[in-house]
Amino acid sequence: MSDYEQQLIEATDAISNEEYEKALLIVTPLVEKEVPGALGLLGSMYQVGVGVPHDVPKAVELLTQAYELGDGVAAHNLGTIYGMGQHGVEQDLPKSKYYYREAKKMGAQFASDEFYE
Repeated sequence: MSDYEQQLIEATDAISNEEYEKALLIVTPLVEKEVPGALGLLGSMYQVGVGVPHDVPKAVELLTQAYELGDGVAAHNLGTIYGMGQHGVEQDLPKSKYYYREAKKMGAQFASDEFYE
């Protein structure tokens, strides 16, 4: 396991324990280094508003960057945002399906195959 992976586990554990400041201290330097998982994790935090303000457009920005760097979970989260339409981001079903298909290709499949078609 790489140092980055270990740090992301620690940040995720901190979020689970509602230790948001700790999570941000861990994830922020990784975001600055453009670590895909860190960008995706911070994007998810903005998506739901834990430890940071609820800011879906900011979440989309971070999740898109993470996706472009190879983070399949970020692609899945983008699919969810566009599928539902969330605070400041309009629903876009073709875009949602695109990101869900990309997530599946990247190994981030969290539902049956039919869901991603």
